[in-house]
Amino acid sequence: MDGFRLPPVIEEVLDSSDELCELKTEQPTMLADTLTAKERESLEEKEETVGDGEKGQQEEEKEVKEEKSEDEEQGGAKSEEEEVEDLRAQVIQLLLELEETREVSQRNEESFMELQGLLEEERLASAHQAESFTRQIQRLQGGRAASCPLRLQNTHRHTLCLSPAAQLRSVQEEMDSLEVEKESELEEVQQELRSAQEEVLVLQQAAEEAAAERENDIASLQEELCRLRAELQRLYATTAEYELEITTLRAEMSMKHRNSMPPGDVTQLQEEVVSLTDERQTLTTNNQQLSNKVEQLQQQRDERDDMYLAVRGEGGTEHQRDVQMKVDTYITLSQSEHQDLDSCSVQKDICSSELNVLKVQLRQAEETSQKVQRECDGLKDELAELQQLYGRSQRERTVLEQELQCCKAELQRLVGRKSQNCTRPSEPPVLSTPFIGMIVIVALIWCWWEELAS
Repeated sequence: MDGFRLPPVIEEVLDSSDELCELKTEQPTMLADTLTAKERESLEEKEETVGDGEKGQQEEEKEVKEEKSEDEEQGGAKSEEEEVEDLRAQVIQLLLELEETREVSQRNEESFMELQGLLEEERLASAHQAESFTRQIQRLQGGRAASCPLRLQNTHRHTLCLSPAAQLRSVQEEMDSLEVEKESELEEVQQELRSAQEEVLVLQQAAEEAAAERENDIASLQEELCRLRAELQRLYATTAEYELEITTLRAEMSMKHRNSMPPGDVTQLQEEVVSLTDERQTLTTNNQQLSNKVEQLQQQRDERDDMYLAVRGEGGTEHQRDVQMKVDTYITLSQSEHQDLDSCSVQKDICSSELNVLKVQLRQAEETSQKVQRECDGLKDELAELQQLYGRSQRERTVLEQELQCCKAELQRLVGRKSQNCTRPSEPPVLSTPFIGMIVIVALIWCWWEELAS
């Protein structure tokens, strides 16, 4: 009771239960006292009636009865204490159940209030719709009431010109038509009201279904949340177990590594590690050579591009020179036109020959430029192939480094196993799968090296 504070209702109930228990404990003690007094009186009377020879027996019986009464009192007190404790536990359990039921009732009241609010909103909406419908009906009735006097006035004017029998017939026909119109309009209004009521009912059903679906969704979400919490707790427990296993395994590995290892295995493993590091260095040198080759090819491509641009520039300057020469010859020809026709023909021949020479030079320059372009394209293709080869070698290098790390780990594990196997030399040596895998990896590295060398 001192460890945690209970609600006031629980404390009152517990106080009342304590009082009842005290009353119960007092009543049997009083009964025991009265019974012992009566027994003592009866025994004294018997002692007076019986002779002196029977006094010893009566005293013994007295002692036996007193012992029995004391045992009964102790047993009754113990049983009453147990009953009191059971009653207290039952009272606490009942009070806890009462609190749970109160919480459930509060939740139900909250949900009921929400549903009541939704129903009130729907009622207000239906009331607004009914008001709008009544207003429409009143408007329709007012329009009909306004139209009826106009029609009656028209019929009255029309009937003034007719005979009384014809006037009566026309008035009756007009009244019949008005009654038919009123009945049809009333039927339409009643149908509209029915449809509105049906819509209200449909909306109420939809609201109830939505509330039920919402409650179902909430219940399913709560179940899902409880399940996820249980899974989380299970995962936490498993992680704790795995962490404990990891720590134990690490401790075991450290203890195994601390133990002495045979020198032959250590030297063999060191030699294997050295060989693997040498292979790694050779692979790195090969990759460096490939990268240098790629750089050289890039430099050659840049030089050829520069040569192509220079050749193209020289072709352009030669073309300008030829054009200038043409212009000069044309000027000279125009100046010497009036002097001699023979010289003109000679100059024309010279110009044609120069033009032919220029055309040949242009063709040669174009051919050289095309050749240079082809060489550039070929160099680009070679560079792309070399880049692909370099990337492939880099990928293979990373794969080999990963395999080397795996081999190192396997070697370390084998060292641990061999240190364990040293304690039991009676077993025959067996090749393990990691050792075979290491041999296969070394063979693959050797094949790859041969391909690169070829």
